[in-house]
Formats: sequence, structure tokens, C-alpha cells
Amino acid sequence: MATGKKYNVPALEKAIAIIETLSQREEPVGVSDLCKLVDIPKTSVFFILNTLEQHQYIIKSPDGKYSLGSKFIHIGLSTLNRIDIRTAARVSMERLLGETGFTVHLAILDNFEPMYIEKVESQTFVKFASYIGQRQPLHASGVGKALAAFMPQDLLEQAIREKGLPEKTEKTITNVHDFMAEIEAIRRQGYAVEDEEGESGVRCIGAPVFDHYGQLKAAVSITALRTELPIHDILGVSEKVKRAALDISRQLGYVQTLEPEPN
Repeated sequence: MATGKKYNVPALEKAIAIIETLSQREEPVGVSDLCKLVDIPKTSVFFILNTLEQHQYIIKSPDGKYSLGSKFIHIGLSTLNRIDIRTAARVSMERLLGETGFTVHLAILDNFEPMYIEKVESQTFVKFASYIGQRQPLHASGVGKALAAFMPQDLLEQAIREKGLPEKTEKTITNVHDFMAEIEAIRRQGYAVEDEEGESGVRCIGAPVFDHYGQLKAAVSITALRTELPIHDILGVSEKVKRAALDISRQLGYVQTLEPEPN
């Protein structure tokens, strides 16, 4: 029977403490100061630093101070590039479903069209016929409008030229001027509302997902019947969708500094 006992390697723990301390410092740190910060004997710190330097994990400045080397950047980017967005998004999508009770979709942009790549469905009697691989109109879906608002402006204009703004329902925005005004509003508020524009009786709220480069990666949305998502609930639900989108972005390595803007 497993005891659950944890085995530690003291030297490795000391090295981790040094690495984490250096990662938190804006300026290079000398050996003496580092010893005080990590509370490790100077001899041990010296040997660990020497080993890390030999393997190019840290660099030593001409005045004898240490900082992290670029090798950590390569390792970090390699890890981020291997992250599967569906796996990264799943927990946040399930949490959003639990918070709202509405079906959640994740979509990427493919040939100027949002394409569902993941779905977490509500267990209520209301089921939507959406499926992974299904495409939605860029101008008349929650994920589509969220993607449109944060994609590069030149690509958005190209998408409109190629795909147009065809009418899906009587509420579809089909005028370019009106659509661009809607896009500006989405950029300001950070989420998109699709109010029976793609399908009568259905409302969606979508928000953008960004990667570790701060570039648009996907969009997440909830889908609900109009009767289950009244107008006065949209603001509250939109905050939950935005939070889920940010959580997914962070899973992809995104660091929020300023409000995201289109490229």
C-alpha cells in the first residue's frame, strides 16, 4: 500500500529556491545577498550557481552578480507551444457551465470563420445541435464577433470583403458601418453579445482568448435560449464569460498587463 510519503532532494530544493529568487529580482544579485535571501550557506550557493552557469541556466555579470539565463525562455516557450488549447480550456469551460448553466463553446478562426473545437453541454432538457467542427458566421455568432473584434484590422476588412454580412435572421447586422460600430463596442467592453442574430430565440455571449504572445488564439462563449437569458442578466453573465476567457488565456501563458487591443 502506498504511504504517500514524499521524498525530497535537498540540493535540488536549494537550486529551485535560488532559481525562483533570481526570477523575482529585476536586477542581478550577488552571492552574499543571494545567501541572505534564500537562507542557504554561501558554499552551497556558490556550487549551485557554478553548476547552473555551466549549463547556461544563469549568467554572471562582469561585476560578479547573477541573473537567469535565456535557456529558461526556451524551455518556457517549448512548454507553452506544446499546450493543447482544448485541454487548457476544459476546466474553465466546465466551471463556466457550472456558474451559468449554459452550454459553452470554444472556437478558433479558420478561413475567416469561427470553428468549434470544444463543447461542454448543459445537462438540462435544452440541447443545442452544435458540434465540434461546426462553423459559425463571423458576424452573427458570439464567438465570431469576439474573434472579429480582436483580429487584426486588415484581416477583418478582408473577411468582410470575402464573406460579406449575409442575413441570418431579421436581427442580423448586415450593414458594414453598423457592424464596425458594434466591433468598436466589443473592443471597449471586452465581450460580444449575439442577440438572435444567427438564430431566432438564441442568445450568445463570447469573449476572446489570447496566447503567451498576447495574440488572439480563440474565443469562448455561452449559448442560451432568449427566454433563459433575459436582457437584464447579460451583464452579469458576460463577466463570467470574460473571466473564463482570461483563465484560459492564462493557461496558455498570457500575462495581462493592459486591456487587450486588436493588432
